Amino acid sequence: MNLVVHFDEIFLKGNNQKTFIDCLKKNICDLFVGVKVTRIESGLWVENFKQPEIARLALVPGIANFAIAFKSELNIEKISKAVTGYEWGSNITSFRIKAERSDKRYPLNSIQIETQIGSVVNKKFGYKVKLQNPELTIHVDIASEHALIYGNVYAGASGLPVGSSGKVMCLLSGGIDSPVAAYKMMCRGAEIELVHFQNQTQVTQEVSQKIMDLTAVLARYHGKINLHIVPFAEWQKQIVINIPADYRMLTTRRLMFKIANQIAKKQKCLALVTGDSLGQVASQTLENLSAVYQSVDMLKLAPLIGENKSSITSLARTLETLDISNRPYEDCCSLFVAKHPQTRAHLEDVLKLENKLNLSTIDKTEYISYHIGM
Repeated sequence: MNLVVHFDEIFLKGNNQKTFIDCLKKNICDLFVGVKVTRIESGLWVENFKQPEIARLALVPGIANFAIAFKSELNIEKISKAVTGYEWGSNITSFRIKAERSDKRYPLNSIQIETQIGSVVNKKFGYKVKLQNPELTIHVDIASEHALIYGNVYAGASGLPVGSSGKVMCLLSGGIDSPVAAYKMMCRGAEIELVHFQNQTQVTQEVSQKIMDLTAVLARYHGKINLHIVPFAEWQKQIVINIPADYRMLTTRRLMFKIANQIAKKQKCLALVTGDSLGQVASQTLENLSAVYQSVDMLKLAPLIGENKSSITSLARTLETLDISNRPYEDCCSLFVAKHPQTRAHLEDVLKLENKLNLSTIDKTEYISYHIGM
């Protein structure tokens, strides 16, 4: 089948529109094997699309909405014949025609087009005209060489196409929040890489598979993703020996930032991304976030900072990461949650404790990289 794909933010890019459109075209071609994508006046025309992939397309960043569509010659009688020759579905009782002319030279205006085609549809199918909230809206877009016809649209993810805003390194914990934060950055046009710090007290095939599966789900909307897994055993030992229980979480997160910073620079990433949400847990108070974020000078981004848990969980469910995130596994941070964790840390206190650790080998930290696709 064929689709018309519309975008919104891309239209704000002025003379740079073509760059963003080409990026979206490439992403669709890479993600959906066998499709052909071309530019048309109203957006993109996608050929050879498979019906079962519609739900996945709805989550691809950069798309405002899309619909199953077909073309007609510009003659109004042929447009009407094409509209009435299509099976719009069963149990429809109300409809409206919505006509737009990207080519204003067309001899009929939008109202005339809507009236003529609406009359034919009413006569053929018996649908009643309803201008507000009809069950079916039939769109007729008049372009320079053809009329584009489609019904109700599917909502898309909107935003910008992946790869149009640079590359970032996302910390992936295995919980609910971090995959959602990574997806949010994808919707702002960022290409993502992922880094996971492996709790080596629980290294099993199931645990490793959980992280791989989360990456694979994100790759369904992004394309292939580099995943870097950092064994954390030696650092875990140092933290347990040298750091009081109430400061272990903060020290752990600072070490993760320092190591992620090194990997990010090697991969030419421009920012670190976390799943932090202000006040959600003890480590995410303003004081604690400040103490952690000052561990490195690279730009830090927290796309979920103002979100609540229910909205994050809802998006995780839509993305199909929620069930994977809920599989049993305590990540490195969870391991160090104290009974009474520090919630109002002072940076000078954190630095004094951190000096007890041997940080000279951070830039030599070993990690394993994977290239994970769909």
